[in-house]
Amino acid sequence: MHCLLLFILYFVNHTVVFAQQEIRQPVFVTQQFIGGNLVYLTKEEDEIKKYTKEPFLEQLASHALEYENIQNIKIENKSGLQRRFSMNDGYEERVIRKVIYWLNNSKLVSEGIEETINNPSNKLTLNMSNGDVITIEPAYLCTDENNKNICTEKEGDLIVSNNQHKVKVISPDLFDWILVEWRKEPKGPAKEELLEEALYTRYLYQLDPSYSDFIMCPKIHIEPIDGDTRRHIVFASALNYSGHHGGDYDKLTFSVSDSNLTGLQITNVNIQKHISQEESLEQCRNFD
Repeated sequence: MHCLLLFILYFVNHTVVFAQQEIRQPVFVTQQFIGGNLVYLTKEEDEIKKYTKEPFLEQLASHALEYENIQNIKIENKSGLQRRFSMNDGYEERVIRKVIYWLNNSKLVSEGIEETINNPSNKLTLNMSNGDVITIEPAYLCTDENNKNICTEKEGDLIVSNNQHKVKVISPDLFDWILVEWRKEPKGPAKEELLEEALYTRYLYQLDPSYSDFIMCPKIHIEPIDGDTRRHIVFASALNYSGHHGGDYDKLTFSVSDSNLTGLQITNVNIQKHISQEESLEQCRNFD
């Protein structure tokens, strides 16, 4: 009788332990042996680890791409139209920033990749500073109709290729840009932007020469004073150009009272040191 009771207690106790282990095991965690140690990776970390042999894809998976690592990008369609945007051109650089912003905000899809075709309607090529060449093209859905293979782009889906490795991302904005919007990019600054830069430069010269480095991505916001269109309060901001060559950006902000009665009066001059990358992108981008 004592042996039977001990056996029952042993069986019940181990059943509870195993049940607890089953409950505690997170369904979104995978186990891998790395360097001889058992480690647990979340689903996102596991997705990133798949691409650790390809730096670009690893950065794409972790939303950490940096536009400074690109020399130029080229967009072309199957009709032969193409454009190239270079990091050495201040206005074309903004287009590269925009592309990288969309890639960093894209959704990496782990499911199977739809078909790619030999001659896609449009293809974007990223030429990296380290010599790598990244291609981005629409994903296609292909069907057999009357013994003909009919392929159409899958809305919002893109295939990113790096050294024969392919991943699929979803980015409606970048998808639309690759198919159509790239042809609408202005060549050089728009007239409104030139006027904004000229106005900013006029006000900047009223400051001490020590502020002369703050000429990158100027922004101007103008409001009339008491509804009088002859008098304005101007809010101006820009980044230091030296930050473009490495390191963090500093941001200059100031306000100007511009009146035909009192002339120019500069107030609220302030420099914010080492702003975040997100804030510098917000200062420079001209897209939603």
